[in-house]
Amino acid sequence: MYHSEGNYLSLDEVRAKLSCLSKADLLRLGRIAELQAKKLRVCESEDLLAEGLKRVVSGDRRWPRGLGTSTFMKNVFASIVSSKAKHAAFAARYEVDAEVDQSGDVISDQEHVALEGRIDPTMEIYAQRMLGRMATTISDDPDALALAMALGEGLTAIETQTQFHMSQKQYDSARKRLRRVVNRMMTEENAS
Repeated sequence: MYHSEGNYLSLDEVRAKLSCLSKADLLRLGRIAELQAKKLRVCESEDLLAEGLKRVVSGDRRWPRGLGTSTFMKNVFASIVSSKAKHAAFAARYEVDAEVDQSGDVISDQEHVALEGRIDPTMEIYAQRMLGRMATTISDDPDALALAMALGEGLTAIETQTQFHMSQKQYDSARKRLRRVVNRMMTEENAS
């Protein structure tokens, strides 16, 4: 239905439309965000409102022409909540009981991963797709790739540095790069 560029507001039109919102309009958007945020246990309505507006203003979420502000923003908030719920459901399938220090080393020998029942095939496909995207993204970064493999194997920071001949600085830098890749992927996934 909405495939051509002319069917969407330009960024200038979006900014103009948002800048004309009245106090009542902003309160209405806040209420809509509050209702959507209640669908998740750990979602603040102010954060949802800010994230939704950021996506709209940045152009990550395109605004179809003819769609009212409240309806459009409700859809944006619902999309964000849905994506967060999907990620939370996937993460909830695994329970990790381990204490770690600031460097990421396990300091408890009680580490275990327990699956709740069988893995949902759609979640398994989703996880494989995300891992594939991450591997492709970091394929030209040997330290980040080694770190990702080490994390998958449950190696501590010291074991990783030893096995892959990394200095503390290389390990820390790879960890930061890997974290940025994961954060970027999560942001892209939440935007869709």
